[in-house]
Amino acid sequence: MTQSASLNLAINERDIPRLLRHALFREATPSKRQQLVSIYYDTRTLRLRAHGVALHLRKQASTWLQTLQRCDADTETASWSTGYFNHFDFSTVDDAALREWLNRPKILAQITPVFESTIRRTNWRLNPAPGVVVLVTLDRVTLISSGRRSLVADVELRLIEGSSSDLYAVAIALAERVPLAPQTYPTTEHGYRLFLDLPMTPIARDNFCISAEPMPLVAFRQIALSCLKHMLLNHAGAATTDNPEYIHQMRVATRRLRASAQLFKPLLPSSFADQIVAPLRDLMSVLGRVRDLDIVMTDIVNPVVAEMPGEPGILALATAITERQYLARAEAMRLLSQPAYGHLQLQAMAQLGGPAFLASSDHSAQPNLSEFAQKRLQSLCERTLRHTADARVDEPNSLHRMRISIKRLRYAMEFFRPMMSAKTSGKMLQQLIATQEKLGELNDLASAGAVLMACAAHDANLRQAVSLIAAWHAQRHADLLADIASDIKHTARLKLPHFV
Repeated sequence: MTQSASLNLAINERDIPRLLRHALFREATPSKRQQLVSIYYDTRTLRLRAHGVALHLRKQASTWLQTLQRCDADTETASWSTGYFNHFDFSTVDDAALREWLNRPKILAQITPVFESTIRRTNWRLNPAPGVVVLVTLDRVTLISSGRRSLVADVELRLIEGSSSDLYAVAIALAERVPLAPQTYPTTEHGYRLFLDLPMTPIARDNFCISAEPMPLVAFRQIALSCLKHMLLNHAGAATTDNPEYIHQMRVATRRLRASAQLFKPLLPSSFADQIVAPLRDLMSVLGRVRDLDIVMTDIVNPVVAEMPGEPGILALATAITERQYLARAEAMRLLSQPAYGHLQLQAMAQLGGPAFLASSDHSAQPNLSEFAQKRLQSLCERTLRHTADARVDEPNSLHRMRISIKRLRYAMEFFRPMMSAKTSGKMLQQLIATQEKLGELNDLASAGAVLMACAAHDANLRQAVSLIAAWHAQRHADLLADIASDIKHTARLKLPHFV
């Protein structure tokens, strides 16, 4: 039985020739190439877009076709098309309220071109296996707005015959050869961003909440897809710029995905651990090296440089760290620009689209989400209490174990928070976050010492600089240890909130 499915994948223009040399394209014949020219309209303040409306003209031979689309959460819900004869005509719009709003003189008078899109499109019909047909559409898009120009390329895979697993198999096969990852924004979004001249910025995770009462693996799918999206939204910035916040946000996303996989591990298929969790660990390692060096430089060294600007040993040590930062960031950028990253994303999406994670599947063998959540949280809370009881301020390893257990409990509570008492869960999370941050600062100071000594090597002047930096942070370290001694007592009295 054929399932309706499609995938939109981003591709760099320079990788297109290599993609088209893939074996899957050798026996496929491209259709006649098309050129699609469209002009998108809105007010200067994008009032149409704010109302979920998109208006554009598309050139057809020597005429133009007017199309109005009403969208809801990136999904087209209605569309009206008519010929364009030098003025906009909304008479075919059968939504009376929308038609009246569009025909208001104040709206009509403000409608103006916001960007132009020229698409060079080629299609291929692939037959990767008996009974499987996939239509591949390659779009090379030129966007122009306010004198600015942007080039975007994407590949759409649309299933004609076969199953969704067949579609992902084609995507994964193509992603082994060239960097391909799920498209972050539709082409029109790139056009609006070009019109607004919006720079690329790091994206923090949203306040994700699982929906009410799904089964555990369905809930895991929701969490994992949210984490994958968070990674994708920061990928381009992490792979092409030196803004450290992109790496940080990608690290947050991968860490949360690993934490959720650990949380749901008893129920996850073994293939998920083999194909997703292991590569994710490797990605975390590379991103972690960059982030750790950023912290050493920003939080440990730079404050001392500001206090002792003329100290040559500290300046030389800062230079050595900067060189390591550059090398670590270059390694991360290379990794994120390789096919392996997109391959990981597609493997994860293929797994999450499988029967085990879908609400329509038979989940009778699973516990319900409330039972599962209470059992897992109880286990994590008991683990945290054990490590808290063993924690000693003069024993760094014991504090490290306490920090890790608190972090896992915190993530689990954030995932399951909609199912618990809002007041008590909020208070407990605040306590966990505050303690985790203090333990994290202690860990950063300890890790910084190892990094600084490695940079100093056997240079006496650099080792002296390390001593100066350690002395400068000594009071902060002592204050943190004093706070942690108090936090250990509070954490030892943790009690899980009631489920509602």
